[in-house]
Amino acid sequence: MVFLGFNLVMPFLPFYVESLGVHGVERVALWSGIILSVSPLLASVLGPLWGRLADRVGMRIMVQRVLLTITLHWGLMCFATSVWHVLGLRILLGLFSGFGTMSVALVTHGCPRERIGRAVGTLQATQILSTAVGPFIGGILAQAIGIRHTFAATFVLCVGALCFVLFLYRDTAAEDVASPARPIVVSPAGPVAEGVRAVLPVAPAGAPAPPRFREILALPFFLSLLPLLFLVNLVDRSLGLLVPLAVASLLGRATGIEAVAGMVISAGAFASAASAYLLGRSAGGLPPLRLLLLTIFAGTLLIVPMGFCGTLGPFALLRVLLGFAVGGAATLGYTLAGDVIPNAARASGYALLSSAAMLGGALGPLLAGLLTSIDLRVPFLAGGAVYLGLTVHVALLQRRHGWREAVVAPPLPGGGG
Repeated sequence: MVFLGFNLVMPFLPFYVESLGVHGVERVALWSGIILSVSPLLASVLGPLWGRLADRVGMRIMVQRVLLTITLHWGLMCFATSVWHVLGLRILLGLFSGFGTMSVALVTHGCPRERIGRAVGTLQATQILSTAVGPFIGGILAQAIGIRHTFAATFVLCVGALCFVLFLYRDTAAEDVASPARPIVVSPAGPVAEGVRAVLPVAPAGAPAPPRFREILALPFFLSLLPLLFLVNLVDRSLGLLVPLAVASLLGRATGIEAVAGMVISAGAFASAASAYLLGRSAGGLPPLRLLLLTIFAGTLLIVPMGFCGTLGPFALLRVLLGFAVGGAATLGYTLAGDVIPNAARASGYALLSSAAMLGGALGPLLAGLLTSIDLRVPFLAGGAVYLGLTVHVALLQRRHGWREAVVAPPLPGGGG
């Protein structure tokens, strides 16, 4: 409901900005870009702080706070009379919300580790589907009742989400806290000679002490996953700008170009959602690191030819195949993290990872626009270079760690430190 509500209105933000008295394509584009970017940028910076607070006071009350903020934000958007009002509301949302950074921690809190991939895959598929379905429904609503009243529809959806959490969601006991008080010892990032073990103390029941950020960053895989999620999301979100521009260059000024671009975007989104769901389910039985290597390498082979297509058919086919290939890459990254993040630090750990992904998503369209000013093929080549670099990165990780056998070391003899 939250992500669908967002996608009902935000694709049409330039029209709303124009209705508030901003005129001229350049000024509308500038204001729309600022308003779209400010909230995720602030949320990506503050997300880890909200996540750490959630580990201390409980997930439920923090999610209630987030949803209340989102609900008030969309309700007040209905009454904005100036573009400055909209900007102020987006800044407040970025400061006090952060639902995107907390959503992964929410669905994995108390989840058995062998089912984390399935839970995250379902969440990712839901988010991606909202980007495919939301703009279609939002366009119909905007035409029928106006954009301002479409904000009211988003407000109603968020009220429903808040009621779900108030009446149906309950925090579950963290498995790590329920265990006897003893250190969790995780293996080093490489041979013992290359570094020391990371030891995370587990507090006894009644005295929870979430690990500090530096202890979370010392976990195996964790630092490696931050740039991976950043870059995967950067390339993925840049396609939201590149696909319409590429379709326009292939079809010229043909009638109905918007509808064609919309169909290609939606087809790619549905493929990405299917990939996230299927790879999330597969990660419980197959090595996620190996799956991640294959998906990103496939993305390398698919994204570069997209910049050199001369007709629409091959371009659309490659976009769908690319969605199937890398749509679940973020899901696999979060699944890898779930194997090393203790439940006592679930919100903090996933908030750090989600913040990196959100930052990449915020910068992706901006960098794509700058590269497109050189040539439309350049951002596709750059995307291929990013995927190739990530392929090497994941291959080195696989060589160093293997898979799960090296992630968590067995308890020390006698349970001692």
